[in-house]
Amino acid sequence: MEEPLTITKENIMIEIIAYIMGGAMLGMMSMALVSANRFSRYNQRILELQHEVKTLKQRGRKPQPKRKPVRRRNA
Repeated sequence: MEEPLTITKENIMIEIIAYIMGGAMLGMMSMALVSANRFSRYNQRILELQHEVKTLKQRGRKPQPKRKPVRRRNA
């Protein structure tokens, strides 16, 4: 007959370490997904801007730079 598992300090420590390692692994995987999404959006924006420059060159126009907001001082 098998012995029932007894709760000892060693078993509790092993369980705590396993939970910490599992949580760290889940955290790293979720951060990897977030950064992959950010990188994908960044590359998509670059492709859009390259396409815009290409179409504007075909029309014979230069791409317009973004207008900077005018900084006004109160007199």
